[in-house]
Amino acid sequence: MTAYSDNDIRQAAEIREWLVKQLADKQEEIERLRTTLLLIDTLLKQGSFKPASNLDSSITISSSAGNVDLVPPKTTLPVKSGSASDDIKISSNSPESREQMNEQNTESKMIKPLIRFKDSLLLANAEIYPSSVEIVPTKGIILNVNTPPFKSFFLNRILEGMKMKDEEAVNQGRIKDSDLLHYQVEEDDDGLIKRIKINNYREKERLNEIFNTSSWVFTRMIEKSG
Repeated sequence: MTAYSDNDIRQAAEIREWLVKQLADKQEEIERLRTTLLLIDTLLKQGSFKPASNLDSSITISSSAGNVDLVPPKTTLPVKSGSASDDIKISSNSPESREQMNEQNTESKMIKPLIRFKDSLLLANAEIYPSSVEIVPTKGIILNVNTPPFKSFFLNRILEGMKMKDEEAVNQGRIKDSDLLHYQVEEDDDGLIKRIKINNYREKERLNEIFNTSSWVFTRMIEKSG
């Protein structure tokens, strides 16, 4: 058996330390590249639109939690359209909220976890219904509506962008007014997000975009809030 000198062992330890640092640096670089790719994909998708008339009679949603076949909604829940400049607060005890929740419970639902890329921290759970999706931050995840880039990117760029495309499609007669995307943000008295509800997402691509961008936005919000 070959004996190693103290110098050999010291050099091996130094090399190991260097390798660990290199792995950590590469991991950070991969995370930055993944984030940049996500942003580019999001911007590219903003320039495309798929009319509702081209959709099949059912929509298949793929996710890490499994696959589910969603049937297009027969009715649309009346909600107040969201705006990045509005602070929308909905009391969970209000008759409207109870009525909406009871109607949702009659529909099939799938839960998709939204995680932070670098360490798989559970940020929120997305409750997917045939006609809507609700994003609920998990316990211990503190997200304030005023923390960037929630309003500037997620509301203004992503959801408002989808809504504007739908409004254009309505004006051109490609979709009905009842199919227009709407969203609302439920927050507590301190401005902490309790629930984000998005109605009439309609397309699998849109749903995946909502999931990807919300995970990225929540990650940035946590970093900014410390």
